[in-house]
Amino acid sequence: MEKRKIDMVFVIDGTGSMGPCIDKVKEAAKKFYQKFNEQMILMGSEVTSLRIKTIVFRDYQDDGDESMVESPFFELPIDLADFEASLASIHATGGGDIPENGLEALHFAFNSDFTATGLRDRQVIVLFTDADALAIKERETAPGYPAGMPDETGLITEWIMPSQMSKLSRGKRLVIYAPNESKYKELSAKLPGSNFVPVELSTGLVEFDFDDIIKIIAASASN
Repeated sequence: MEKRKIDMVFVIDGTGSMGPCIDKVKEAAKKFYQKFNEQMILMGSEVTSLRIKTIVFRDYQDDGDESMVESPFFELPIDLADFEASLASIHATGGGDIPENGLEALHFAFNSDFTATGLRDRQVIVLFTDADALAIKERETAPGYPAGMPDETGLITEWIMPSQMSKLSRGKRLVIYAPNESKYKELSAKLPGSNFVPVELSTGLVEFDFDDIIKIIAASASN
């Protein structure tokens, strides 16, 4: 049985149509550690440490301070109450017209403060969206847009050749829930360790059960 430390980042589209997905994440929080570890054990891995954080993205042009909201890491199950409180503050709102700033959110996720860096450990990023992404830097002139944002080539390089310890690249996994008709599918094909799961456009991932999502995440983290 492989013993693994896991750092996980949920990257969540926080715009209006995403209410069903956000509600599922909130409902799953209480038993997430238990169910995730059970699935990992079934796949031959045991979770010895699980840290999890969220990045909620919308649109820099329309949503001001709510365009990109990043939580700290929470250690489960120790910090479960704080994690639940953080999730409770997320509401599906804003976004203006689709698409949204999801690629910028991936930049922040790729540069998270990962500590699960052993050879058997995993850094797992899971993105949930029912919309396409704006081209990265398309909102560069919007108020509050972060300085130093890479272009798409730079974003890919951040994943393949991270600025942290080189061994991180061997443990990184990415699961993207997004519409087929989106930039995410093309990007996923360029990112090693990435798994693209197609979803319906503008439905808030209502078609997915979160237990099935946990199974897909666990499969990615255990390989």
